[in-house]
Amino acid sequence: MAKDYYATLGVSRKADEKEIKSAYRKLARKYHPDVNPGDKSAETKFKEVSEAHSVLSDPEKRALYDQYGEHWENAGHFAGGPGGGAPGGYEYHFEGPGGGGFESIFSQFFGGFGGGGGRGGGGIDFEHLNAAQPRDVEKTIEVPLEEIDSGTKRTLTYQTMDAQRTRDGISTVPTTKKVEVTIPAGIADGKKLRVPGKGGAGANGKAGDLYVTVKWAPHGKFKLVEDHLEVEVSVPFTVAALGGEIRVPTLRSNVTMKIPEGTQSGQVFRLGGQGITRLNGGRGDLMARIKITVPKKPSEKQRDLLKQLAELEVATA
Repeated sequence: MAKDYYATLGVSRKADEKEIKSAYRKLARKYHPDVNPGDKSAETKFKEVSEAHSVLSDPEKRALYDQYGEHWENAGHFAGGPGGGAPGGYEYHFEGPGGGGFESIFSQFFGGFGGGGGRGGGGIDFEHLNAAQPRDVEKTIEVPLEEIDSGTKRTLTYQTMDAQRTRDGISTVPTTKKVEVTIPAGIADGKKLRVPGKGGAGANGKAGDLYVTVKWAPHGKFKLVEDHLEVEVSVPFTVAALGGEIRVPTLRSNVTMKIPEGTQSGQVFRLGGQGITRLNGGRGDLMARIKITVPKKPSEKQRDLLKQLAELEVATA
């Protein structure tokens, strides 16, 4: 049966590079030998989706495949296809029925890795096959709330394992990369930022992507409650009883807020637009939770006044 790489990946013939890459990743994770140890059918599917991806992700190979079908390699390398020959100087000899087919081609492509003893058997070493693919890299950073509020930048230095094609096959080498990442104001806690082409490079020279997860760093004053920030504000019991003005901290400065007489401990007041910046513009609200305080060591005058107040409360009870 003729191979249909598009059907193997479950995409249309008009699928773009992003759709092809997404479909491959999903299927590769599903059928990878490490996920399905000893499952020969899964190994076969993994081999098929890897083959389909290696062709459809390369514009020149895809053009040849679209024109000549499953015999695209033979047509491209012996009939004046793009590039005037195999990439990297390799020669892939097409053999007819019974002549080795896909496995012999991959054996040449990967320099004969495995010798029949590779992970997948049949002369294909799936570890080298997987290593030859572009790889995504994931990093996590913690950002203070003040910088989440204003937006900021971070320079990340990290290491990838990049594949290299040699005359003997595929090898991987550690590569140090340095990337400046822009963190937009108001980005949600746990949100991922994608930096295209900054992941690990595959044997075809194309690199995966860098994904940066942004975490809100714990703060000494503020905490996230639903979609608002909350801050605890200490208020003297006299101000809480009589009413007045208090100073409330925000991420940017302190603001003045009036509280009514008879304010209770634990009561929450909303300060509209004084919370953290929102990604799509504007700011959320800040919730000020009241904590009533009393003097730890009242003076003699304070004691006298408190006693008078206590007596008055008893008399009016």
